[in-house]
Amino acid sequence: MILLPRGNPVKEKLNPAKVNLPDALGKLHTGHFTGYLRFETRQGTGILIFHQGKMISALFSADGVHLTGYEAIGRIFSHSVAGNTSLDIYRLSTELAMGIHALLHGDVLYRGQALKLMDIRVLLGSLKEDAITGCLRIYTDDRVALIFYREGKPLGFFHDGSKDLETTADTSMSVAKLPGAKVDVLTTNVADESSLQDLMDAGQLTAIWQLVQAEAARHQKKSESGRAVPGTSSERRKSLLIYLQGVAEQHIGNIGIYLVEKEFDDLVLGSETSLQAFFANLTKAAKLVAGPKKVDVMLGEMRKGIQATLNGR
Repeated sequence: MILLPRGNPVKEKLNPAKVNLPDALGKLHTGHFTGYLRFETRQGTGILIFHQGKMISALFSADGVHLTGYEAIGRIFSHSVAGNTSLDIYRLSTELAMGIHALLHGDVLYRGQALKLMDIRVLLGSLKEDAITGCLRIYTDDRVALIFYREGKPLGFFHDGSKDLETTADTSMSVAKLPGAKVDVLTTNVADESSLQDLMDAGQLTAIWQLVQAEAARHQKKSESGRAVPGTSSERRKSLLIYLQGVAEQHIGNIGIYLVEKEFDDLVLGSETSLQAFFANLTKAAKLVAGPKKVDVMLGEMRKGIQATLNGR
């Protein structure tokens, strides 16, 4: 779970399965939106942060999974199309959007410390003494507040309903008094606005969206037909397809199942030319939703599996 206050709501509890997400994100881009989108799924949480129309952060976090960039966008799109996802949109000031961006890409010094076991004054004193740039995240199961610091000096407070950094601590610090309150201490690097990346590449987003839509259609067709794997002609070929899909799912999610199936139909086992084409096409498509290192590891495992099949093992 990604713990953030809710901010100033624009829309809440939307169903993204009913939305063309690339088009919707494009409207936020042209409207110079500043704030963040939160996608809550059964499997995890996705966050998209906008700064004056630029999508400066994309993250997806679940148990044992922490994705960023287009890989995170692919996972967010996939869960949104599949359903059972809730979308909230919150507006922020440019300063607060930058603070959230830095926070989510920062480092954790302490996590999940029970406040009742701590002297908060000592903690605040140590932040000042060590000239920490970062934030305190104080939270319970349903409340979150952030206190931002730069070189040990408090900048302001962010709590539910805020659009900008607050100068008074009352609402934020009230969270610390709730039963079961915990605190995280995080350090951040202050980013220069001019150096921010922009993930709003319309062609890239549309390509990922099309992959997700095709994967969803494949899954629907499979459910309706009741067949485990369409388009196979032998037990060895069927087993290899299942193996390759399993490897792809492990590394790049459900989209990988569709990508393997799509390219596998044209694969001629025993033909080096066909095998090279299979991996070239799969690599190109997979890099839309995953980083190069992850794709390389996935392809390495697949090559071993194919070789073992050809050798009859």
